[in-house]
Amino acid sequence: MSVVAYWGARTGIFLVVLGVLWAVNWRDVIAFFAAFIVAWLLSYIALPGLRQRAAVQMDGWINRSEKGLRELDAEEDSEIGADGASDAAPDHR
Repeated sequence: MSVVAYWGARTGIFLVVLGVLWAVNWRDVIAFFAAFIVAWLLSYIALPGLRQRAAVQMDGWINRSEKGLRELDAEEDSEIGADGASDAAPDHR
């Protein structure tokens, strides 16, 4: 849930910054981009612990999703020989 909490906190900061810019009559596309940049900087400074926990959670998700690929790679490597040497002649095309 750290990823969702971090995303929600960053989105909230963005909306607050955008609201402040809207309140001071800065109502154009540049205000949207300025709010994005300011919110990114503020969230990076204000949420280091949450950012770290979200990164750890994302790493866990990625490792779990790649587990099957690593197992398939290991199986394929064992089929062709672990050292990469093959008894068959090289295929020159």
